[in-house]
Amino acid sequence: MSDSGESRGTWSRRAFLESVAAAGGAAAVYETMVALGLIRVPAAFAQPNLSPTHGAGERVVILGAGIAGLTAAYELRKAGYEVIVLEAKSRAGGRSFTVRRGDVIEEITGTKQLCKFEPGDQMYLNAGPGRLPYHHTAILHYCHILDVPLEVYTMMSRANFYQREESWSGKAMPNRRIANDTRGWISELLAKAVRDGCVDEDLEGVDKNKLLDLLAIFGDVDPKHDYRYNGSSRSGYAVDPGVTSCGRLLRPLTLADLVNSDFWNHRFYQAEEYEWQPTLFQPVHGMDQIWKGFLRTPVAKLIRYDREVVSVHNIVDAGKPKVRVTHKRSGSGEKGENVIADWCISTIPLPILNKIDNNFKEDYVKAMGAVKEFAATCKVGWQSNARFWETRDQMYGGISYTTNEITQMWYPSYDYFGKKGILTGAYNYDKDAEKLAALGIRERLELAMKGAKKLHPDFDKHVPIDLGLSIAWRNVPYQLGGWADDWVCKNASYERLLRSEGRFWVAGDQVSFLSGWQEGAVRSAHHVIAGIAGLEIPEAQPLETPSDRPAPDIRRRTRGLP
Repeated sequence: MSDSGESRGTWSRRAFLESVAAAGGAAAVYETMVALGLIRVPAAFAQPNLSPTHGAGERVVILGAGIAGLTAAYELRKAGYEVIVLEAKSRAGGRSFTVRRGDVIEEITGTKQLCKFEPGDQMYLNAGPGRLPYHHTAILHYCHILDVPLEVYTMMSRANFYQREESWSGKAMPNRRIANDTRGWISELLAKAVRDGCVDEDLEGVDKNKLLDLLAIFGDVDPKHDYRYNGSSRSGYAVDPGVTSCGRLLRPLTLADLVNSDFWNHRFYQAEEYEWQPTLFQPVHGMDQIWKGFLRTPVAKLIRYDREVVSVHNIVDAGKPKVRVTHKRSGSGEKGENVIADWCISTIPLPILNKIDNNFKEDYVKAMGAVKEFAATCKVGWQSNARFWETRDQMYGGISYTTNEITQMWYPSYDYFGKKGILTGAYNYDKDAEKLAALGIRERLELAMKGAKKLHPDFDKHVPIDLGLSIAWRNVPYQLGGWADDWVCKNASYERLLRSEGRFWVAGDQVSFLSGWQEGAVRSAHHVIAGIAGLEIPEAQPLETPSDRPAPDIRRRTRGLP
């Protein structure tokens, strides 16, 4: 057949794909080409490949319209399943909550905060997830097929600050000075040890001259003058180069001050961890653009909002194994109504799910109860009436860290050189988050304002406290925390939750070793889809020879702590 196909009155592949593009855009073409086998999904994210009729005649009820629930609904509907999604809140997205003017933050304490940010596409706070690592290929896959445009998220700028009350008289110190002066002093010490033969027994097979050359460049030390560290342009200038000045280097921070500052124990090296290494991304105009992308598909019509689950029971109906879910209007005293399905997928947080009436076997109930509570985490958002961090401090994105309760401050990685902006004025965990959660909203903002002034002493001159807001995830209804911290490798409860209990499955980042990340939610959804579809669930295979050192735990992957 000719490429045009006109001689036989049939469509060519090219003409067919052009028609698909005209009707559904680039994402539709991509999915069609995948279905036809014309392109391969990257091996890094090989999702179950189900036919459009695979699930014909079967119903799946999904509990929760967060990222995991929406992913499952999207894929199962494409595979021919009848899908019903029950969502306890009045919106989709789960913890992916982007707050804009007019939005309300409600907490179980009864507080309601109305966002008063000025209107505009750039005036938002990602109150939940805020970044997408480049190697999180599953969530990036959905950004692609849902036509969600991305932009670079800057995790670290060398202009960002580190601040500790007991160090440098409490003054916030630029990242570049701490990072490069530390390298300089360590290189000087090690170079002298190598030169003087102090570590010869550890250098078998190592060319000492090349190692010394490495240290000279690594730390910017002077090999002609006893490998001394006298400062580096990498740390910045006391006087910048210009027309009348060739520039003068800063006096280096002393090794004693650097060691006494304890900076390495306060997330200074978080950006070096795999989850935060450049390049990271964020959806243009807010993280909620991802779940809104799902709602631009037929999935939107599958969701029933404000439905609180009362009970889940495995049953036999007409001689077949089924599951019965009883649900009611959220917060009401209604008796509730039933939905019977062939399968149920729950993304309800495990500490909440464990309290819902069920008839599960004892081992499964025990596994659900292994996660006693989700992690405490809190965010504060500020609208600033001037982008002083750019004009004065040359910070274009990135994060400043402090030992104050606010823990960190994020600077927006968008709308550079604008007139105003939204700052994440606190993102903390554990005891610091519990402390903020126990305060009233005004008290939280006052505490966060004091912390912000540790980094920027004139912070309150640019940031009206009345334009601030805060969310304590431990207090958010139907969520009660940020993520599950509890899993370690070879955990029996975790392994049990990876299998079904009758016709019931648990999904979400809470059942992954990427807890707290949207990638974990998507991959968990696909794990469950494969189980429902009767496909073999492959085990992860190493790409290269693994190290004997164990992988970091979830606390390190969510907090960046050593």
